[in-house]
Amino acid sequence: MADMVPFDELLGATARWTAAVRARESVRDDRLFYDPWAAALAGQEGEAWIEGRTADSVAPIALRTRFFDDFLQRMVLQGTIRQVVLMAAGLDTRAFRLSWPAGTRLFELDQAPVLNYKKQILHSAGAQPACERQVIEVDLTAPWQEQLVRAGFDSARSSGWLLEGFLFYLSDESLARILDEVTGLAAPGSWLGFDIINRITLTSPWTRQWIQMQANSGAPWIGSLDDPEGFLAVRGWQASLIQPGEEGASFGRWPYPVIPRTMPDMPRNWYVVAHR
Repeated sequence: MADMVPFDELLGATARWTAAVRARESVRDDRLFYDPWAAALAGQEGEAWIEGRTADSVAPIALRTRFFDDFLQRMVLQGTIRQVVLMAAGLDTRAFRLSWPAGTRLFELDQAPVLNYKKQILHSAGAQPACERQVIEVDLTAPWQEQLVRAGFDSARSSGWLLEGFLFYLSDESLARILDEVTGLAAPGSWLGFDIINRITLTSPWTRQWIQMQANSGAPWIGSLDDPEGFLAVRGWQASLIQPGEEGASFGRWPYPVIPRTMPDMPRNWYVVAHR
């Protein structure tokens, strides 16, 4: 676990940064999505953070948002899944800005301060969810499954899970534990999405500037998976990996060369989609 700031404060800060990226993206003529509440959610902290970032430097976050938007929409619109869990939901607004089939229940899990802040902002804006939304105040470093079940989650039915933008803030042991806990509640037919880096990303000269920025901001990246497909396979998931910039995760906006998968010992940032 990151030791520079308490985990709840870390998630609150990074959630504002991500909201700031969504706000910047939403005013572009070629925007990949539209989030009318992002600027208010980002607040002054998020605005100050993104002022020093170029469009290229935050492109991975914008692409990640659109990629997992599409993942969630395919999952519910083309299938029968009607319960979706957003782990460490932060200031995510997908319950409000995406289309959801009738009967969809979306569970948002996160620390109370983050969820309460989001509630105040969205209530002031008059935002209304487009699905049945359940907010669950939990500490993901402690047991959380029982609270999800009490809120109406049915582990006997297939479900969709998104763990976006936070696993690399956890130790390897903690992220493995959370993925095991998710697996324990995911019935056959369930879907899982998350993003993760490999270990070399933490030390590569190619990624040093971003890794140092994260550390200097009090939110160091420390967690990784070198083989997400293998990790998930032994847990009953069939996974596929895609790098930002590859087909299906570029959207015409990736600004850098894509590292060939055959190149060894290179930093990797994976968008992972898995079916159980």
